[in-house]
Amino acid sequence: MFTVLVVDDEMNVRLPVCRTLSRFEGVAEVLDASNGSEAIELLKERQIHLVITDIRMPAIDGLELAEYVRQHSPMTDVYVLTGHAEFDYAMKAMQHQVAAYLLKPLSKEKLHEVYSEAYGKYRHRMESQQVHAIRSRALLEKRMHDLLHGVPVPTFDEGLIPAYETIRLVSFSTKDLRTLGEASVRYFIRECAHESFSRLGTAAVCLEERLITVVLFSGKETREAWEQQVQEASRWMEDKLRIEVKTGYGGCTRDISDLGLMYIRSMTSLGFTEVTRKETGASFPPIIKALLSYIHTSYANESANLSDFAQQYQANANYLSNLFHQETGMTYTQYLTQYRLTEAKRWLRETNLKIYEVCEKVGYKDPAYFSRIFKTFIGVAPGDYRSAEHT
Repeated sequence: MFTVLVVDDEMNVRLPVCRTLSRFEGVAEVLDASNGSEAIELLKERQIHLVITDIRMPAIDGLELAEYVRQHSPMTDVYVLTGHAEFDYAMKAMQHQVAAYLLKPLSKEKLHEVYSEAYGKYRHRMESQQVHAIRSRALLEKRMHDLLHGVPVPTFDEGLIPAYETIRLVSFSTKDLRTLGEASVRYFIRECAHESFSRLGTAAVCLEERLITVVLFSGKETREAWEQQVQEASRWMEDKLRIEVKTGYGGCTRDISDLGLMYIRSMTSLGFTEVTRKETGASFPPIIKALLSYIHTSYANESANLSDFAQQYQANANYLSNLFHQETGMTYTQYLTQYRLTEAKRWLRETNLKIYEVCEKVGYKDPAYFSRIFKTFIGVAPGDYRSAEHT
């Protein structure tokens, strides 16, 4: 949604510009302000893509407004309006990195030219984000394929699965892989799983509503050797892919159709953005690093919200929300919820705290609501999760 803000203390200048802009293709909303102070309040509340401002206004003038936008909303284009007598003064706008300075009176043709330039850059950013998302999905597919090829599983030549042998389990939640889409999940099963395991040994892949479970078999190791190898693989996955790995050991069956009754249901959290960033070598902008740190240190506070953080940093909350989603692939609320539930699982695994105490530890006040959220995202109730972890 492309939003424009027109700032001028003269109403007879401001309103005609607003009316003209509202007729241009692609404009979703045109806002106006009579001075820089009003404009800053709007910038704090809304995501604005284009600002057209007069250079001389009472209180906060156009150059001060441009500097505020540069610091707090750098993706917003600023065009400064000036008269001939103020031309030398307008040259100072260059140091504030404004898109351009425009001479009054502003013709409809020039206004359309300004709008087209700003809107074109906006469309380009949106298209680039879509391309980035597609590339990220392709990168994740490749990473999953490489991961499965790199799992240290010895070959197994026998046609039937011998009884009382080792089962290897690596589970990926389709909920956590939802960014891939159904077609990519099927690609993962068809191209990654079966192709990889035809080389590695006997295997089965179970696809359910919530889980993709890859089941690997080996009959040539002791339990101790297997556990050591699985732990090494688990540590590698957790380090490289930010995946929480659940492993299990048990007896096998001669009939693959019985596997559905045997495998361990393990919910994992796949850090999609962390995977892509490690692969591309990218890094978060400082403001996003600060926001992530805020989440990691304040998640136990029920009021850990984006607005408070934005106010502390004097940033536009809407702009920050969009930037966070662009950089991490998740909304602020999604990331906060995921982090809280990851910590909740840790408390459930490692302590004997009661459910309501764990609830409070991770920023929820209502145990019933916490349990609903936990079951929705993890697949089981908190008590059942703890029981499964301790068996």
